[in-house]
Amino acid sequence: MRFSALVLVVVLAASGAAAAHHSFSAEFDEKNCGEHTGTLVSVDWQNPHPYFFVESKNATGVVTKLTFQTSSIANLTRGGTPRAFFIQNMGKTVTVRACASLNGTDNRFAASWIRVEDGPPHRVGQDVERIFGSNN
Repeated sequence: MRFSALVLVVVLAASGAAAAHHSFSAEFDEKNCGEHTGTLVSVDWQNPHPYFFVESKNATGVVTKLTFQTSSIANLTRGGTPRAFFIQNMGKTVTVRACASLNGTDNRFAASWIRVEDGPPHRVGQDVERIFGSNN
């Protein structure tokens, strides 16, 4: 009886986590992507997706804080962009390629890649535009 209860708890917990995770196309608009430049100001290293934040100035000098969702921690680490990358580059100018939120939430994006100043792009999300030659 205890084993059955344990199995039930595990199944219910797993189904809740699975239901909470949505596909890219359910949250972001792959036809509304662009580059955003600003200062990397913070990172929130959490599961299932880390977020990083960039402050961007418009032509009139107004600063806006942009939120970028990334791929999973495991994917970032495996791909060579661990948390340390973000920490080491705090306060630096970055350019981010990202797609806007589908529901119209202002300043929320799914990041594809991030580039620090004149460095190479670091892939941090899905390649929905096939910039890297894949759709993963």
